[in-house]
Amino acid sequence: MSDARAEGKKLFTDLQASLKDAQSAFTGLAAEQKQQCRTITEAAEKASRTAVEASEAFAVSKPRLMIWTALCAALLVSGGWLAAFWVGRHDGWAAGQVAGRQEALTANAAASWANTASGKMAKQLDDLGNLQPLATCNVPGFSIQKGEKGVRWCVVAGTDGQFHGWAMP
Repeated sequence: MSDARAEGKKLFTDLQASLKDAQSAFTGLAAEQKQQCRTITEAAEKASRTAVEASEAFAVSKPRLMIWTALCAALLVSGGWLAAFWVGRHDGWAAGQVAGRQEALTANAAASWANTASGKMAKQLDDLGNLQPLATCNVPGFSIQKGEKGVRWCVVAGTDGQFHGWAMP
């Protein structure tokens, strides 16, 4: 029995040693776990501080960003207005020159015609007050008749029984 006792004692001693080893291992693990918990807590606190700082930085920079956005929008709108003014002015200037040139050509042509024999005679008729009645066929004895293709004629019956007249404008 002494062998069994010695063996039981040896097993008990081995068990005690294993328990001490396990206890020291668990103590080391507990210390390591506490250290990891501290590291995680510190990292979480640092992340929280960084988030707060970023939030404060954004809150400070947001009005500045809004001001810059408004300034850029104002510059773009002003640039658009300036471009529209420039294009409109240029187009208006060109249209005015074309209209003025056309008016000058028309006036030139009228002045040239006024210097012809027909123009001089029309001037004399106008001075006597007869040009408008002739142009509108408002002369006693004359009447307006519709001819071919819708052309209007100022006509008078002649003594020979035939109609005489001219096409009206």
